[in-house]
Amino acid sequence: MTETIGTGTPEQGITGGGRSAVSEDNKKKLESINVHVIFDLERDRLNARNFLKELMEQNWPIQITGVSKRENIAATQRELVMLETMRQASRALVLISPSTAVSRNVGEEVRMSKSARLRLIGILINGATAYTHLPEGMHRSQVVGWDWAAVKKMVY
Repeated sequence: MTETIGTGTPEQGITGGGRSAVSEDNKKKLESINVHVIFDLERDRLNARNFLKELMEQNWPIQITGVSKRENIAATQRELVMLETMRQASRALVLISPSTAVSRNVGEEVRMSKSARLRLIGILINGATAYTHLPEGMHRSQVVGWDWAAVKKMVY
């Protein structure tokens, strides 16, 4: 299976949707879970790219419907675009690094994902620990380390 993990310039973040983590044959057998990936655009783009690459290698029935990205439009329009994208998903994977709690885009996207009624799942990355401050609206019971068994348990 050939796939592209993220495109765009660093200023735009990682873009792309509709990438599947399973082969075309397995896709017909399994129903995909749609997820939206949220991360700090200022500090965690490379970690997010690595996370998405490794996620695709897991061969889980997951469809990435959207990821954090910069939109060069008015804030009200941006929220409408993000909500529309998020409504295609049932879960939001929030990549949590030591600085995520102060990230403006993560806070906004967590709030929007709650409005879209997505199940939030936090994943600790880039040196984050159980004591790392979480974005507003997230609870410690929704967070796991970057361990694929733990992530799978939370997603399914």
